[in-house]
Amino acid sequence: METKVIENGDEAEISLSGRLDTMTYKEAEALFTEVGNRVNHVTLDFAELTYISSAGIRSLRTLYMILYKKGGTLRGKNVGEYVMEVLEMTGLTGLLGL
Repeated sequence: METKVIENGDEAEISLSGRLDTMTYKEAEALFTEVGNRVNHVTLDFAELTYISSAGIRSLRTLYMILYKKGGTLRGKNVGEYVMEVLEMTGLTGLLGL
């Protein structure tokens, strides 16, 4: 998985590409924690994310909880069909404003 982070004041956009799975979730979770601790509002751009596993879902939940505890927001955009199906099945679409 590859990521790109763009920060602007109290907001950040994280672009994800490739697979967010058991092989990559620790790296993603470390990045999510780092960014989540610096800003209050995060948008995840899923345009290039092709796969997400339960481990990836847990890393998204970690970011959500960091932001939620300080009154921040987590949003998603550009979600592909497969990733959207997984997010719908896990109930994360509401948390991501999708």
